[in-house]
Parts: sequence; structure tokens; C-alpha cells
Amino acid sequence: MHPKHQAVIEDQVLQEASIWFAILQSDNVSREDQQKWREWLSQHPANQLAWEQIEGIQAEFNQAANSSASQYVIKHTPSRFFASKTTSLFSAVLIIIVSLLTFSFFTPFYSEMDKRHFQTAVGETRLIRLADGTQLWLNTNSSIDTQFTADLRQIILNKGEIFISSGKDKEYHHRPLVVDTKDGRLTALGTRFNVRYENNKTSLSVFEGAVKTAPSQQPTAIITHAGEQTIFNQQKILTNSLPVDPVNEAWTNGILLANDMPLCDFITELNRYQESMIICPNELNTLRLMGSYPLNNIPRVLTAVEHSLPVHIWQVNKKIWRIDKTR
Repeated sequence: MHPKHQAVIEDQVLQEASIWFAILQSDNVSREDQQKWREWLSQHPANQLAWEQIEGIQAEFNQAANSSASQYVIKHTPSRFFASKTTSLFSAVLIIIVSLLTFSFFTPFYSEMDKRHFQTAVGETRLIRLADGTQLWLNTNSSIDTQFTADLRQIILNKGEIFISSGKDKEYHHRPLVVDTKDGRLTALGTRFNVRYENNKTSLSVFEGAVKTAPSQQPTAIITHAGEQTIFNQQKILTNSLPVDPVNEAWTNGILLANDMPLCDFITELNRYQESMIICPNELNTLRLMGSYPLNNIPRVLTAVEHSLPVHIWQVNKKIWRIDKTR
């Protein structure tokens, strides 16, 4: 086996690969099915590895079948996906196994088993394309779980920050897209929005469309419209209809945007993207910053800060830095 096949592949991904094999082996496979398979294959390297592993199992099965004069043969030609008109024994076994696992092997993305976990390290951001066409950006040190069923598209924000551009969900038009945090549920109403969960509160910024906000322990919900920001916890809405802050979208482009931002607030944001810590005394919050700063080059950002304001940034130890006002 090729060395790259030895990588650990999640059971769920292997299940999806098995389901796609069964679909493509079917006599009535459509062009749309083939296109969806290609899209699934390109979504993540793990999908490609799982598919190659299924193909490897298929090859080994064929070899064993041929050596025992089996009448079940899988044919593969460049012009068509598994062009054999007869379902092979291998496919039949796969279909039985996958059917037991998912209860419906013709719904590869929307079964109860379709759960995914994504996370980023400190300083890392990541773009994720979900099966329904939704684009999701995961900010530094963040963690989510996704689960798509026939009734609901659910994203659970465990910690950190995400920016979502919701897809149209062509397969299941009625399914809502929701984001859950420990504070409550956000329901997208055809939109682009940012959600940040930290310090036992959730911040929502809506850039397009609208989002319904429902704290977990409050019976009523509110609608946050484009250009507005809402902050809430489990018990209640803390603030509503605040103007949206462009900084909550700029990070998806690798930019920390400062629009007359107090210096210590800026440093607090910057600290999210590095393992070390910069200490900023509260009295320096009277100083303010303007501009766009690249998050992938923090030393350059600190140099720019020193050039813009009357401050000096110095290293206390390997993990701690401090910013002081120059005399």
C-alpha cells in the first residue's frame, strides 16, 4: 500500500466514501451524482485518501474474486464511472454495511451520522466549504462541530469565532441553518454574519440579511438585521442594534482592522493570534490606532505600532512582552 494510505482516516469519512462508491456503482447514476461526488472529493484531503482506500479494497477484492473464478467482476474504464451494469459482490457488501450504518445510502451528506469536527490552532484561520454550499471561516483558536440532517443544518460553536456566508441548500430547501453556542441559538435568514463566543457571552454581527437570536433561557427571540450587532448570554439580550464593526469581517482576509481603536483593545485582539502575551497597562488605552495590520506578521505590526504612537514594546521573558509609554 502506498505510504499516504496509512494516514488515519475517520470512520465517518470512510463511510461517506463507501456511500459514494455504492451510488456511482448504481445503474441509474446521474451526472448530478457524479458532479456531487467530485465536489465531495475536493472538499478535504481526507476525502481523497478515503476514496483511494476504498478503491484499494476494491482492487484487493477483485484480485481475490478472480483467483477463485468468481463471476462478480468490477470493471473500470476512463470514459465512465464503474461502467459495469452488474452490481459486484463488493458493492453489495458495501451497500449492506453502509445501509446499516446510515439507514439510507443515497443521502451521503444529510444522515444522522454526518457529524464533523473542525478546529484551528492559535494564529491559524481556515476556510471550510460545507456540503450545502455554505462557506465558513474559522478564526484563531476556535472549535466547531457540524451536523447536517434532513431537517436541520447545525453548527455548534464550542469556542472562538466563525464567519458564515450561508448557502442556498438546493437539496433540502426547508432546512434552517443554525449556529448554537452555550448561550443560545442563532438562525440564519439568508445571510453573511460573524459569531464570537467567549467569556460566557456570544456576539453576533450581521453583514447581510438577518439572523434570529434566541437566548437559551429566554422565551422570546429577536431579529438582528444587516449592519447591526447583538450581544447576549443564556439569560437575556445584553445589547442590541449596535452598529456592526468591520473588524468582525476583516479577519477573514488576514487583517486586524483598527478604526480609532483604543491601544489596549488592539493589543487584546492581537494576543489572540500568538502564543506569547503582550501586557498593555490600562492607562495606555487613551492612545488610539487607525489602519489595517497583517495578522500573519505580528513583529511587523508591533513595529508599526511603535512608529505610530509614543510607545515602546519590550520583551520581559520568552512568553511575556510589555508595552509602555515613552518618556
